[in-house]
Amino acid sequence: MIELKTKEDIEKLRIANRIVAEILEILKNEIKPGVTSKYLDDIAREEAYKRGVRPSFLGLYGFPASLCVSINEEVIHGIPSESKVIKEGDVVSIDFGVEYEGWYGDAAITVAVGEVSDRKKRLIEGVERALYAAIESCKPGNNLRYVAKVIEDTLKQYRLTPVCDYGGHGIGRKPHEAPHVTNCLINAENVEIKDGMVLAIEPIAHLGRGKIKKLKDGWTIITADKAHAAHFEHTIAIYDGKVEILSKVD
Repeated sequence: MIELKTKEDIEKLRIANRIVAEILEILKNEIKPGVTSKYLDDIAREEAYKRGVRPSFLGLYGFPASLCVSINEEVIHGIPSESKVIKEGDVVSIDFGVEYEGWYGDAAITVAVGEVSDRKKRLIEGVERALYAAIESCKPGNNLRYVAKVIEDTLKQYRLTPVCDYGGHGIGRKPHEAPHVTNCLINAENVEIKDGMVLAIEPIAHLGRGKIKKLKDGWTIITADKAHAAHFEHTIAIYDGKVEILSKVD
């Protein structure tokens, strides 16, 4: 069942997601050669507590960290570690969420570390473009199948392989709610977009043509052919016939 949010609900979600955006902006500036993914996780947790919110990924379904840090062929759900040192030329995706007064925020960005190849630039640009194209398509009356097609078509325009098994979701009093917002038409839900929906839009893609697989840690998803991947996410609210990005810094 899809829970439609009131304007009062959306205000709470706006606060939660703005905090996520603020912390991601701090983390973005800390991603540089020589930094460990554990260092980024420590910052994310500390910044959340400073703001009086809880890092919502920590312990969620058993996840052992506050931040997902996925490097190069790691698609999503990378576990931060002291042994994972960021290098020049890496592609680093970070996904973060918080809980504020019972309401959840969630967003993700991908960052190029220093100088990267044109292929990696195309990867990052294409996935980010798919995110904003999808957001533009989330108007009341449109269907999530249409949104999935917009994401998939945009990614393919950039010669990228969409990740169909993972994607976006509803968000509100829980970090993951109905509906599932896929990145591919083949498994998209037939759901009409309505006022009051709050959705995390989450395009994920890679440069390869192979499959993805889960590592033995039970969390990290990688490309089977070690192709680099990228991941962007915004939480949006649909109300009064408009679409608002909640996970942004004012």
